[in-house]
Amino acid sequence: MLLLPVAVMLVALIAWPIVLTVELSLYDVRLFDAVRNRTGAMSLDAFAKILSSPNFYSSLWHTAFYVVVSTALAFVWGLATAVLVNARFPARKAARLLIVTPWIIPSAIASLIWMFLFDGHVGLINYFLMKLGLVDAPITFLVNYNWAIWTVIIASAWKSYPFFTIMLLSGMQSISRTYYEAAVLDGASRWRRFLDITLPGLRNIIAVTAFLSALSAFREVETILIMTGGGPARATETLSLMIYNETFEAYRAGQGAALGVIAFLLSFLLMTFGFRRMMKDFF
Repeated sequence: MLLLPVAVMLVALIAWPIVLTVELSLYDVRLFDAVRNRTGAMSLDAFAKILSSPNFYSSLWHTAFYVVVSTALAFVWGLATAVLVNARFPARKAARLLIVTPWIIPSAIASLIWMFLFDGHVGLINYFLMKLGLVDAPITFLVNYNWAIWTVIIASAWKSYPFFTIMLLSGMQSISRTYYEAAVLDGASRWRRFLDITLPGLRNIIAVTAFLSALSAFREVETILIMTGGGPARATETLSLMIYNETFEAYRAGQGAALGVIAFLLSFLLMTFGFRRMMKDFF
């Protein structure tokens, strides 16, 4: 009986919205009629339309590329900054505070900052590229088909790398110093100590952090919506953004719900695979 309130809350907050989304996906209904006017027979037409749409498969590719590359880039930045602030130097506390700043800034503001940095007319990135003589004319990063995806990847990685920094730093500080002292006595260089002691000691933390970061990137909408809106020509439209566009831009609630069901199934498979791998590594 003590678990009954918890069970009711789980059903109300998790199971019931999922059931409603699945039910809505079986109707061809507009957004403003989704609650009060569901006419016609239930069918799988929305799923058939999605699975036959080239835009759906391109959004899957954009999602996979965005998730993998942004997570990898955040890991590299997080590992580098964790190694930096793990060392002892006078301004270490200030450096730690500065490094986690991107995590504190609201996502919308961070996206606007990067949008202005990548701007083709007044952006600082173009300014420095031209000052260094690397380009002859400004690059319109945000509306360039090949560059646009990289702008949102960099912005996303910048926002999420402090999570890696904090997790990896805590892992580094939990590794016994005796391993490093023994390696120094054996004549191991700093690089060898990093490869043979630090990285193996961080393996489980890296796996968990990368898994959580990838899940966060999978559902990211705000950064892409603000910076590129999914363009140019759907070059940055991920699955999550496609759900938003179908539901709130095209007002196709049934189609958006069907995409949501597909996204839920994909994320569930990702979570199941990641959870099994983590359990295998831990136990």
